[in-house]
Amino acid sequence: MTTGMHAPAAAGDDEHGMSGAYWVDAVARAMRPAPAVLDEYTIATTARSARGISGDLSDVAVDEKRGYATITVGDVMGKGLASGVLAANLLGSLEVFRQEPPGEAVDAAETATRDHFERASAFATLFHARLRFRDGRIEFVDAGHGLTAHAHTSGAVERIPSADFPIGLQPAGMPRLPRILHLAPGELLLIVSDGLFELPGATIDTLTQLATNLRTAPDLQLALSAFMKAAGPNLDDDTTLTAIRRHP
Repeated sequence: MTTGMHAPAAAGDDEHGMSGAYWVDAVARAMRPAPAVLDEYTIATTARSARGISGDLSDVAVDEKRGYATITVGDVMGKGLASGVLAANLLGSLEVFRQEPPGEAVDAAETATRDHFERASAFATLFHARLRFRDGRIEFVDAGHGLTAHAHTSGAVERIPSADFPIGLQPAGMPRLPRILHLAPGELLLIVSDGLFELPGATIDTLTQLATNLRTAPDLQLALSAFMKAAGPNLDDDTTLTAIRRHP
């Protein structure tokens, strides 16, 4: 056979490829929250996957009646479909318990998904929080994530360390440790997945520098999107960025 020649595509191959791409895109859209612009806050997210289906998870749910928003950012180990399925499973469990305080919600979601993570020998890091609109109080659980930065109006940026084990590694019966921070007018909280540090030119200071820049950006969603676009067409790891800004 002459080299360089390929067997003709079977009928329907193009359609199959197109439907597969559509399915991947639909799942990605479903796993990515829309920006929320409120009277006193803007909550924006951008995310890109390294291999079609992302192992990152993110969600923003606004409950104006109760006066709070629930914000979630997480990262299942690995990449691709297997990680994406676990991410969707964890996110779905958190949605079921969304009205519970963060500590109780994470405990319940971990219990619901523990068998899945154990069978897959996998774990996930997770930041799950509730923002109370009236005073900027944020109650949160950080399960092995540790990739959050709090940008103050003074110019200082505080990194928020993790206090718990990742999902799938916390010993059964050991409760999560909810913590509290306050977002003052003009301040910003940035939560990212570890793919941030795989971007071209990224350093250990990228998280805090990005939080500083976003705090005063004219349009928070556009600024996040522009940052990700500048990373180029190919990523080494799934990357998710979620920013919460309280208006001055």
